Amino acid sequence: MDQRILDAALDLYGRVGWLGFNLDAVAKGAKVSKDALYRRWPTREALIADALRARWDWVAGIDTGAIREDLIALCERAFDTFAGTYGEVALQLRADARRFPEVSLFEEPYREQTMRLARDIVLRAIARKELPASARPSLVMDLLIGGITNHILSTPPRLREQMLAKVDDFVREMVDVVLTGVRGVAD
Repeated sequence: MDQRILDAALDLYGRVGWLGFNLDAVAKGAKVSKDALYRRWPTREALIADALRARWDWVAGIDTGAIREDLIALCERAFDTFAGTYGEVALQLRADARRFPEVSLFEEPYREQTMRLARDIVLRAIARKELPASARPSLVMDLLIGGITNHILSTPPRLREQMLAKVDDFVREMVDVVLTGVRGVAD
């Protein structure tokens, strides 16, 4: 039942954002009683925070021991997350966190943890001497995650299937370009 509730929460939030997000609608979407939902999550903030931790932990565990493979795994997961079932959640979160202080209270720690894990990928590569000490982890993440986000958002709906069919090639090419640039700056 908890899994259905978490899925229903992300689905609803992705469609309607914070203004339309409420526990009654989540209960209906999950096909559970309001009492069952309220016993587990007394507030909508608690529910969406738990849903994010349970369903959107897309960066944790990436450590193949090689920067190229780590970044490819990161980008593939990012693509799956942002173009997948709950892709709209990311857009809603960023917009709502700026407008509603209660959203920023659960969104900010989640976002910071996600970015810390992502930057750690680059820091490990620096420690292994795969990247120069001058490599900037935040810039690498901005280039990769920003590139993925832009690619998804700027692709017209009529071309979405073609875009999704070429994800592997896009991700590998983007990672290779970024790594070439990061390594070239040190030369």
